[in-house]
Amino acid sequence: MVVDEDLLFADEEEFEPAVREPQRWRILIVDDEEEVHTVTRLVLNDFTFEGRKLDLISAYSGKESLELLRDTEDIAVVLLDVVMEDNHAGLEVARRIREDLNNPFTRIILRTGQPGQAPENKVISELDINDYKQKTELTAQKLFVTMTTALRSFRDLKTIETNRNRLLQLAMSVAHQIRNRTMSIAGFANIAVRELMAGEDVVSHLDTIRTEASRLEAMVASVSDFASLSRGAKEDLLLKPVIDEAYAATEKKLASKEISFADVATLSVNVNDLRIEADRDLIVRMLQELLMNAVVFRNEDCHITITAEPLGEGCILKIKDNGVGMSPETVSYIFDPFFSSLPDGVGMGLCTVRKIVDEHGWEISVSSTEHKGSTFEIVIPFLSGRAPREENKQG
Repeated sequence: MVVDEDLLFADEEEFEPAVREPQRWRILIVDDEEEVHTVTRLVLNDFTFEGRKLDLISAYSGKESLELLRDTEDIAVVLLDVVMEDNHAGLEVARRIREDLNNPFTRIILRTGQPGQAPENKVISELDINDYKQKTELTAQKLFVTMTTALRSFRDLKTIETNRNRLLQLAMSVAHQIRNRTMSIAGFANIAVRELMAGEDVVSHLDTIRTEASRLEAMVASVSDFASLSRGAKEDLLLKPVIDEAYAATEKKLASKEISFADVATLSVNVNDLRIEADRDLIVRMLQELLMNAVVFRNEDCHITITAEPLGEGCILKIKDNGVGMSPETVSYIFDPFFSSLPDGVGMGLCTVRKIVDEHGWEISVSSTEHKGSTFEIVIPFLSGRAPREENKQG
């Protein structure tokens, strides 16, 4: 780790675990027998997947379950009884989840104590459910395996959907940006032609065309760079050397703009020797973009702090600055492609940060106050060498 007057590392100390925890997986238990809810909660009480615990929600009828599914976002798995209000209430719930609620993501695990009411072959072939279990065969170990498989499937489907939506957003943003630049270029070219024919000076118009062409080239380069970001193999990494590398990369990028990091900002780091599993190049890039953002939107006496605190099986990484800050409205747009409050900004830096966070399955949030600064918090659900408990303990 490079240490000098401008890169200050606080004395190491023992951190108290952070209060915040990674977002829990929402699981809906649908059964008309209270004992089933009690046993399921007991068995899954300590279950985790990718460092995230379960939020177990209970419904005691098909009608109640559909109301909860309609009103609650991102229910990952439904453990669904067949016989409730009537002999086929659970099957009707499964059908309506897919058809009426138009929900292809939630994983449906049918659990029945009366297999004769819902023959497995018939149910699997006619309904879009993901697993079928008899209650008598669903031991604790099998429930762990079933839950892990279902959550992995839900995670992958949501990732695909998120990437699809963001690709659409990116495509629309690119089209908008290209249209603006080409219209400007065409407009000033037409003016230049008319004035040139009239014997007037057209240098200013040509300069505008050149500027717009340069902006278009920068936009295309940024999109190409963004599209190339893809998580490679994860490594066991100490955070301190990674931050050191990001600092050096930021210094180099600022130097190309004739800005010295040491002259405009100081950096303090305290990460308590924590280790994470990540793609080294991507996390360095993520930290570089966040450091660049803090420097670009700095106040006088700019100070940036990077800390990491234990959080359950993982940690929470915080990048805090005392810069110009943002309004709530601005915060809501900062991760969108090409959003920038600078007239000459490309607006892909924080969009890149979000993509890298998503590639790792982490979470990012921002708090900011105008004229006081911003804090980016990244929740890393589990640390290097500490695999999720359902893989270590439940087997």
